[in-house]
Amino acid sequence: MKYKRCLGKEHIAPWERAFEKVLSPIEVFIHRQTTSGILLMLCAVIALFIANSALAHHYHDFFKLYFTIGLEEFQLSKTLHHWINDGLMA
Repeated sequence: MKYKRCLGKEHIAPWERAFEKVLSPIEVFIHRQTTSGILLMLCAVIALFIANSALAHHYHDFFKLYFTIGLEEFQLSKTLHHWINDGLMA
């Protein structure tokens, strides 16, 4: 938080300066239009690498896990693959 002293000078805490040094580049990166494309491309490359490596069995088993939401009387239980295809990709 920035506080103004009686003399009109702005006081910035030392931890705040360090925090701004870390956040400023991250904020600039997030607000760029190309960020989502780069992130999507990177995730696709990582997923392709894992799916075609020795970890493929674990990769496919991960997407077969069931994810359940709801209460005791009403539950919606589907595989993670199903949630991604129907919910997130819609």
